[in-house]
Amino acid sequence: MTSAVMMRVSGLDDLDLQILHALQVEPRVPWTTLAPILGSDPATLARRWARIEQAGFAWLTTLPGRADESASAIIEFSCAPGQATRTAEELALDPAVYSIDLTSGRRDLIATLVAANDAELAEAVIERFGRLPGVRSVQSHIVNLTLRLGSSWTVRALSDGQVARIPAPRPPRASSAKHVDAAIVEGMRRVLERDGRASYGMIAERLGISPQRAGDYLARLRQTERLLIRADVSGPYSTWPIVSWFFVQVPTATIESSAAMLAQMPEVQFATVVTGPYNLILAVSSKSRTEVVQREAELERRLPGARIVDRSMVLRVHKHLGRLISPDGFATGESIPLG
Repeated sequence: MTSAVMMRVSGLDDLDLQILHALQVEPRVPWTTLAPILGSDPATLARRWARIEQAGFAWLTTLPGRADESASAIIEFSCAPGQATRTAEELALDPAVYSIDLTSGRRDLIATLVAANDAELAEAVIERFGRLPGVRSVQSHIVNLTLRLGSSWTVRALSDGQVARIPAPRPPRASSAKHVDAAIVEGMRRVLERDGRASYGMIAERLGISPQRAGDYLARLRQTERLLIRADVSGPYSTWPIVSWFFVQVPTATIESSAAMLAQMPEVQFATVVTGPYNLILAVSSKSRTEVVQREAELERRLPGARIVDRSMVLRVHKHLGRLISPDGFATGESIPLG
């Protein structure tokens, strides 16, 4: 039995979860820096992370930053009986589709679309998606404002004091180049897609530059958010395995202050203001199905005048930020390059 299989059987322990939380705070924190914070040693942390990643419990994701002209939407799909998985498999091949959930309720799939511009978004919604096998109907919700991203959510395994000791990413040196060539950006993205913790030496070797320049470029790209690196965790095996989508109607005055309110709810993984029959869509995590009702009540209490019009529970994640997920919730090791 391989170590990955053994880990799937035994699950994640407290130290594993602490490592995941730390990498959600800063994905490239050196093991030597993290070891005293977690009361462990660098070799143990490196070995633990390798096992976690190999087993598919968690992984690092490297994303291109959003361009000003990009356009995104939450897309609902209704599928013919028995066709949702087939539709998800075809939809997952689309590089503009970042994530796909198979869900309960009125919709069979919920997908996140990120297009280069409005024209590409319209082409996907009006033409491309309707041709997918098994699709009965497509409903789109155009994103106007994102209030909370999944990168803000953590497994909450560390104390506030431990989190405060994790250093922020290295800032770019004052003397380093302000502009990074597009070819370098793409090359660095490809290296980090394979290993988000790749050393500056490894990056330098792959790109044919010096390690110092590799460090400068990466620091600049992270500071300007042209490249985003984040740690993602398999939902069913996190401390908050139940994820629900809520479709909400909220008064405009409440929308304006909702970002601060939602920031006080660590269970909220994703929140976006949209155009459609609802004006706020959220993905919220819970420890149990019983807690889902409590989350609904808390949302309506924190958002004055809000009414949760509809809700769906995630039955299975098929794709998450380009990464394909197995039916039992583990990363398969296969990913679709994002557009």
